[in-house]
Amino acid sequence: MAKTLVIMHLRACNFVGGPEKQILEHFARLDTARFTPILGTFGEGGADPLGDAARLRGYCTVHLPSRSPVHVASIHTLYTVLRQHKVDLLCTHGYKPNILGCLAAVPARIPTIAVSRGWTGESPKIRWYEALDRLFLRFADHVVAVSAGQQQKILASGVPGRKVSVIHNAINLDEPAPPFDVPLRSQLGLPQDALIIASAGRLSPEKNYATMIEVAREVCADQPQAYFVVFGEGVLRPQLEQKVTASGLQGRFLLPGFRKDLPDLLPQIDIFMLPSFTEGLPNVALEAFANQKPIVATAVGGTPEVVQHGLSGFLTTPDDVVGMVTALLSLLTDRELRRQMGIAGFEYIKRNFGFSAQTIEYEKLYTDMCRSFG
Repeated sequence: MAKTLVIMHLRACNFVGGPEKQILEHFARLDTARFTPILGTFGEGGADPLGDAARLRGYCTVHLPSRSPVHVASIHTLYTVLRQHKVDLLCTHGYKPNILGCLAAVPARIPTIAVSRGWTGESPKIRWYEALDRLFLRFADHVVAVSAGQQQKILASGVPGRKVSVIHNAINLDEPAPPFDVPLRSQLGLPQDALIIASAGRLSPEKNYATMIEVAREVCADQPQAYFVVFGEGVLRPQLEQKVTASGLQGRFLLPGFRKDLPDLLPQIDIFMLPSFTEGLPNVALEAFANQKPIVATAVGGTPEVVQHGLSGFLTTPDDVVGMVTALLSLLTDRELRRQMGIAGFEYIKRNFGFSAQTIEYEKLYTDMCRSFG
């Protein structure tokens, strides 16, 4: 019997979000007759949310101490783990795993695949690490971009085109949404006839929620049933709350915090909005379409690869307040248009963003990389 290839994925996170769900769903579909997956995680303050979720599913996990990605002890620890588990290939996600993985995999003599989802530039410290990430992507044996938009950014950072391929994020459409105990409108104290425009993401500069507040001011003045909700936490909460108050949108623009049950809430919204300055390929857009909700978004990164302008939603530039207002008003005033665009989005991701196709692409890449490296 042929030896299975041991594939280790490495991820640093403090909650289970879109990228983490991608890894867990990928593990669930790998051909275990050919591949043995291992998940390496970094945690903050002793917490290990991704590792906990993986262990609940029965996956092999290794929890690593959280230090600087260029810390010598961290490099040695990862090298030791790679050797102990006889890892054949290391797949890294994010700047810390990408940098650390590259430094540990060379002495371990195994190939690396870096999965690149995008860069946020949300703080000076993050910008510094992301600059290092761009540099270290050049030394990965292969780089997977989650969208064609992200692929162009990777190529612009100096990574040779022969080392880069696109494998899109995927969505599981087979999992039924669980019933909700308390309706979202009741949870948020909204009228039962409220039309909810929702978004979800970090409250950080790249998500452009300040512009969303400007859009909300115009929309709410025209549509008394319109309410805006952004699920997420982040460094900009004080500034955004201040802007909501200054715009007179108390009770109309809500910031209820991060919700782990976001997929359960999306069936209850009316329109999803993604006003970002930058994106890789937004998992949350796939989740919105999985629930047949139309999307108003900015044409950045991989978003245009998910949202078809005029068919499943509307695309604008990040500074186009008028365009966003116009798009939202056309949807808010036309229930049938919302329904048609939501169905179109669902059918599109069903054809193009399934895990079966994604798994085939990754498995082929794993096999090719190990064969060429060996």
